Amino acid sequence: MTDILEKVRFTKEAACEFMESVEWYESRGKGLGLKFTDEMDSLLERIKLNPDIYPNIVENIRRIQMNKFPYSVFYTIENNFLIILRVFHNKRKPIKWEGR
Repeated sequence: MTDILEKVRFTKEAACEFMESVEWYESRGKGLGLKFTDEMDSLLERIKLNPDIYPNIVENIRRIQMNKFPYSVFYTIENNFLIILRVFHNKRKPIKWEGR
């Protein structure tokens, strides 16, 4: 069993995807970007409490889907850090992980 993870890092790509999504939702309705952020916070807490229950996509990369928004978050664990690799809209072209 993995220890509870305390530290979270976003890759540059994931941070950009997250911020673009927050801005897009906020442009659609006041407070919607905050709701997206709250959903991400909740999702991160779920991962940190039990990171191994979500399915492996390839090797050590796992995916969890948001409950209230059509997004998947891809992550890995390295040296007890939760590394967010992508924040991906489910309607976009599927991610190819080869060579990443």
